[in-house]
Amino acid sequence: MKLARVVGTVVSTINVPVYEGRTLLLCDLVDPTGKPAGGYLIAVDTVGAGAGETVLLIDEGNSARQVLGLQVAPVRTLVVGIVDAVTLAEPAAPEEAPPPATARPARARPRRPPSPPSPSPAA
Repeated sequence: MKLARVVGTVVSTINVPVYEGRTLLLCDLVDPTGKPAGGYLIAVDTVGAGAGETVLLIDEGNSARQVLGLQVAPVRTLVVGIVDAVTLAEPAAPEEAPPPATARPARARPRRPPSPPSPSPAA
């Protein structure tokens, strides 16, 4: 499904019978915040949507034909709902990252006196 804003209608005087008596709406796609998402679709209206309304589109032929109750028809996109509101979930707070590892300053090690040579095994 897609969100779109109705920006106008499309009038076709010669068309296939499935479009007769149906309104074709020109719909600009929008993102969940309502900003233009780029692109548009022409959709068959099934809910009585009007210009300026945000609508819910089905853009899959088989689903569209099922809604219309048709087995075979040149239909792909339908307006199936008028959107009252879109509520976005609050973004999850980023988990607190552990503080970055810092290199410890090199500590001066006391020098050990050299070990005496080990005795060699007797031959």
